[in-house]
Amino acid sequence: MATITFLIDSTKLPKGGSSISAPVAVGHPPFILNGSPQNPEYQVPVKGGEKVLIYTEEANHSQTVKIAPCGIIAHTFKGESLNPSTMKDPAQRPIDVPNFDMDPGPSPDFIQYLAEDPQWAQSPGNWPYWANNPYISDDVQASVTRTYVPYVTFNGSSLVSGLFQYGLVYALTRDGKSVEYFYFDPFLNINA
Repeated sequence: MATITFLIDSTKLPKGGSSISAPVAVGHPPFILNGSPQNPEYQVPVKGGEKVLIYTEEANHSQTVKIAPCGIIAHTFKGESLNPSTMKDPAQRPIDVPNFDMDPGPSPDFIQYLAEDPQWAQSPGNWPYWANNPYISDDVQASVTRTYVPYVTFNGSSLVSGLFQYGLVYALTRDGKSVEYFYFDPFLNINA
């Protein structure tokens, strides 16, 4: 299993997008892979069929900022652009259908997922970057709720191999009421 925790420094972020359909592009944050710190540009190797868990965490451990991964943009695989039909075909897609979920957490939280069954579709055509790419997302709602630790999980393909560039969309709340959206574009090396 590959457990990736992206360390987001909320103090260095610009103003985020106002909806899940309008995230703001930001640079690659540093991350921890299975307990070991990694360079932000590191291409994570994923064995065939390996489970991937992705968490987002506030790098400064601020208790007032909550972050949740809430979308995956399937951009390219082996340098080729992807489309929703490819991402729906188990014989061609680099990852299976992501699942957005939450584990009970240790302290009060202010963000939760809304949908129960997200599906692949096109990203909005008006995005300045990566418009009309395959996009799967689960929007969030900021509120005072039971404590949760949100994550996204999927399995790498055991049928295809190559470099998969994806966009990780995440939601951030600083006040427990309003939500800002961001994304960045890391890599997974499938069947590396």
